[in-house]
This record gives sequence, C-alpha cells and structure tokens, in this order.
Amino acid sequence: MTNKTKKKNSKKHVKTKVVRTIMRRRLDEAAARYAQLMADPCNAPLVHPVYPGPDAGFLFRAESFATHGTVAGETAGFLHWTPGYVNFNGSELVGGGAATAATAVTVAGLAGQPGKSFLTANAKGLRCVAACLKVSFPGAETARAGRIHYGHTTAGMMDLGLSTAPDNVAQTLQHYGRTPTDIIEIVWRPNVADTEFNDPGEGASAVIRDRKSSITVAWAGLPAAVGLTFHFTAVYEWTPAVGLGIGHNSLGMARSSNSLDEVVTTLRDTGFRFVRNFGAGVAHVGGNMGGVAAMAAMQSAFGLMPAFGRSRTRQQFLV
Repeated sequence: MTNKTKKKNSKKHVKTKVVRTIMRRRLDEAAARYAQLMADPCNAPLVHPVYPGPDAGFLFRAESFATHGTVAGETAGFLHWTPGYVNFNGSELVGGGAATAATAVTVAGLAGQPGKSFLTANAKGLRCVAACLKVSFPGAETARAGRIHYGHTTAGMMDLGLSTAPDNVAQTLQHYGRTPTDIIEIVWRPNVADTEFNDPGEGASAVIRDRKSSITVAWAGLPAAVGLTFHFTAVYEWTPAVGLGIGHNSLGMARSSNSLDEVVTTLRDTGFRFVRNFGAGVAHVGGNMGGVAAMAAMQSAFGLMPAFGRSRTRQQFLV
C-alpha cells in the first residue's frame, strides 16, 4: 500500500449510531395493582391509589346511566364530566342540548354522577381514584347518523351559566368519528389536583375545580331527540362525616415508592389505550404499540390481564 493510499484512507470517518435509552423505574406491587384499577375501573379489585401524602379513606365503586339529548328537536349537544368534583349543585357534570351544532346553549347541570347521593349524605371528604365513561347510541341502527367528538380535558373548560355551542366544544377535543355502532370508552386520567380530598357538601373554588381532570363529549347530526347514552363508572376514596359511627381509615393508603406520573407513563408505554372505540375495532391514544405486542407488555408489567371480557366492561383490551 502506497503512502498516498494510506493518507486517503485515513480521511474516512466511520459514522457511529448513538442509541439513547430512557430507563424507567419498574412499578412495585402497590403501584401495579393501582395501574390495573386505573386501566379497568369497572372490574379490577379496589385498591388505594399511589397518591402523595399520608391521607386515606374507604373505597367504593359506583355506576350510573343517563341519556342526554332527548328533548324534542335536539340533534346536537355536549357533556362534560369531572369525576373528582362532586357537590350538591350539580356543577361536577355539565352540558346541554341544542337544536343544531351551531346553536349556543346555556350550560346547565345534568344527571348522571355515580354515587352522588351516597357521597353527599355521608362523606366529609372524597377524591376519585379511577373512572371511565362509555358512550353508545340508543337509537335504531337504521337511523344511526351524525358525528361524535370526545377526549380528555380539564374542569376549567366549562362552568354553569356559560353559553356555548356544541361545535365550539367539539373543536377542543382530540378525537372524532361517526356515531358509534357499539361503544366508545374513555378512561379517566387523574392529575395532581385530583389527589386532594374535597368536601362534597361545598362548592369548590374556581382555582381548585379548574385544575381537575375531566372527560368531555360533543355530538351533532344525530336523529332528533334520540341523543346518546352514557355509562358512568367511578371509584372513590372517601372519609366519613362526623356522627356516622364510622372510624377514619387513616392507615389505608398504598405503600408505594412510585408516583402517579410513573403509573400513567407506564400504562402508556406498555400500550394501554385511554380511549377505545369498540364499534370500529380501533384502540387509540396512550402508546404506540397495539395488538398482541401491547397485550404481552401489559401482562409482563402488571400480571395476567384478560384480553377480552364481557361483564360490566364490553371489551377490556383489543388484540
């Protein structure tokens, strides 16, 4: 090899690919159990959340059904649910109907908050641990028409007395599709504000209320006065009011080294979908894996989790 060839080869550079790996802390037993409850509020065993602080309460699961948009002439509307905010005046669940998607309507309280009667009568403090909202079309299949928008929001998006149109609400939401053939399920994601206990007998200030996590749905073009049916499920942690003869459950909190953010992030990274459209056979949001790969990752992280269930949940996971 000549000196000229050596000099030429010495100028060549080998490109090295740098792979960056983000290491995430594995969930301990308490956090993994809470992840199961967050992912499947309808069926998973009740466990305490990995919320910060030493506070604790009693757990119970509540469900309710409501159909909205059934007033004569209504073809559009919206519903806004904040699971962690329950009080007497109904402002934890707001919405309204309108003749058309562009018709403004004054936001008013709606029925449907699960467990509200029990909580307002017996709880001094409460916080939501897990929740989901299932949406279905109650009309005849031959009459199914229109569109639906849905997604995760915050409680500050709407207040009682606000005048707005369904289309204005729809523009803020992440997902859109035709009126479902079967069920759309939106799984609630708690945030830091939801970890705080609130008195259900008192209206929360705007500062407290507006920070909480919500689920919002808007629809338009449905057959008049048919509306949509909503199935609410929520798991609450509550502390008893004085005079009930029930002791305070001060030692019931989860003993976990993981944070709420780590639980949510792990669910997303292992392929869990916080929004699932069963009628279209599509699961979206919450990760970039799907099918068998997502299911295998979920089971590896949290233990055996059924791929298909037909109890209170129409389908738990899609594979």
